[in-house]
Amino acid sequence: MLKIAAEGIAPRLAACCSIGAKSSGQRMAPQAANGTQKYLSQSQHLHKKLVIKDHYEFDQKVINSDNPVIVNFHAEWCDPCKILTPKMLELLENSNEIDLAVIDVETNLELVETFEVKAVPAVLAFRNGVVVDKFIGLVDANSIETLIDKLKRKQQQKQ
Repeated sequence: MLKIAAEGIAPRLAACCSIGAKSSGQRMAPQAANGTQKYLSQSQHLHKKLVIKDHYEFDQKVINSDNPVIVNFHAEWCDPCKILTPKMLELLENSNEIDLAVIDVETNLELVETFEVKAVPAVLAFRNGVVVDKFIGLVDANSIETLIDKLKRKQQQKQ
């Protein structure tokens, strides 16, 4: 009898609590128990934020990226960083052609030394594996938008 009860609840549990869907930033719709899986996106820009954990990931996700990438060197203890990162995510929300990579300076000393990061937040803009622009410190939204527009224009000229 317990086996029958478990079989009856298993499809409903799978429909609302799929681990695979949850880890990709999505949850399955409750009505998906009928066998058709539907996903509801929790956020449009989750795929835009790349968290870089080491030099290898940096090479793969930034240097070898087809899209321009804005790289944000930050630290958890840095108050301006806590303002800048969400603002950049917000401004990049509707952009499919530019990605944002976030690098924690405390855990990525090799990258900090490679790019000579002396203060945080430090933002570098990469295109085709090359730094094309940068700024240090907390800047206003207009400065970030100017950087994004510059990267978009160059990307459109390339196509």
